[in-house]
Amino acid sequence: MARMWALATTMAVAAVLAAALAGPCDGLMLISRSTEVDVGKQVAEEIIDEYGGLSKDAATNERVARVGARIAAVSPRKDVTFTYQVVNSTVMNAFAAPGGPVIITHKLASMMTTDDELAFVLAHETGHITAQHARQMMNRSLIAQGLGLILFRGASSAVRTGLDVAYALNDRGYSRNQEYQADDYGIKLMQKAGYNVEGAITALAKLDMDTSRGLNKYLATHPDTPRRIDRIGKIAGIPTARQQELIKDAIGNAR
Repeated sequence: MARMWALATTMAVAAVLAAALAGPCDGLMLISRSTEVDVGKQVAEEIIDEYGGLSKDAATNERVARVGARIAAVSPRKDVTFTYQVVNSTVMNAFAAPGGPVIITHKLASMMTTDDELAFVLAHETGHITAQHARQMMNRSLIAQGLGLILFRGASSAVRTGLDVAYALNDRGYSRNQEYQADDYGIKLMQKAGYNVEGAITALAKLDMDTSRGLNKYLATHPDTPRRIDRIGKIAGIPTARQQELIKDAIGNAR
């Protein structure tokens, strides 16, 4: 029985990750806000443990919390509490756990030398939570398993399935459309919070350059960087010539 349940869950997770490319999930929402939050807390604890625990760098922790608080304050989603934490890792990555937790590695936070750059990274991750991407995908997975099964198994089944989906997202990333939507939210949120949107261009330029220096998990789960920069430039009204100037300066300053 346990093997059958594991197989069914694995198949459902694979199905929901593939179906995510089709767009948002409409209709009945089986994942409650409290379930989303519970899943997010467990996922955040796992991420923190996997990436070496919480950072003890007080200055970096304060900076991330400060910039994050400004981003959270302008998010249209008010039914969850956003938190921003730094993990002690030399891998460049950032995470959006369901229901509010945003986690960034010390390496990535340090790479973002201006608050405008950091604001974009945090706003992008906040955008995933604001758009409820993980919640939608967890919901789709529950529906794939069958309403009758969920009704009989109750909340614990929803949490277990939610965790499976959230862990899969951590490994494989969101769909391209969801990443672009998170970029859109990121630009809007950082602008509303008073940050310069040009920081998004320089942040992405630095991240793209870093692929030659070793593992960059962040880029492994995100769309093509030049295309993201071009989209952001068009949304923010940054001319191509200015984009190229920003990219050149960012790469020069990061060397």
